[in-house]
Amino acid sequence: MENKKANFLAILKKYFRKDELWLVPNILCYVRVFLIILFLCFYLIPFSIAGNPFAHYYVSCAMLVLAAYTDFLDGFIARKFHQTSELGRIIDPISDKMLQCAGAAALCVTLWEYPLIWAMFGIFVFKEFIMFLELFIMAADGKSFQRAHWYGKLSTFVFYLVLGCLIVVTPFLMELVEEGTVQLYVDILCSIAIVVLAFALVMYLFLAYRIMRIERKEVEEETEDRKS
Repeated sequence: MENKKANFLAILKKYFRKDELWLVPNILCYVRVFLIILFLCFYLIPFSIAGNPFAHYYVSCAMLVLAAYTDFLDGFIARKFHQTSELGRIIDPISDKMLQCAGAAALCVTLWEYPLIWAMFGIFVFKEFIMFLELFIMAADGKSFQRAHWYGKLSTFVFYLVLGCLIVVTPFLMELVEEGTVQLYVDILCSIAIVVLAFALVMYLFLAYRIMRIERKEVEEETEDRKS
């Protein structure tokens, strides 16, 4: 029991140091979480400005863009001004996934009648769950992916782009064109997101397998060297 308590306190000291709490990149992560809450409120609670019934979509999209921009900005500042931290390595990806999840969940609420919206949300949740398991298992062995890879960045960019297009354009299409055209628009965008997310998941699975296999091979070679 004492060992578990000591390990827990050691983790807290490592990731929640006072001198890291208020670094600019970490503050931007806190701001991103606040913008996520504002996005959900503005998107899901309709209101009009100067008689414009789509005003809440404009404002919610602005919150989404600002939140996505903080994701770029905190990484840039952390690298440029050497403000990387253990805390940032945790809260940055968490807040990033919170933003993506909030956007997809909001679409599920407002566009619930389109099946591929749910499929896109499902593959996103499944991908992040598998990624979390991978990271947890690799961290337990003292290993990690070390850095973001192009397919991860690509999937994030495409997912944000699809979310933005669905959030901003779909309400206008529903007012201007027939249902079949709206369905086609939603299905095409969701299919693109699903394919890219699934591709990134498969690539990360292969990467984790290679990392674990290399580590296992090194251990076996070291064992053989000791025997000889």
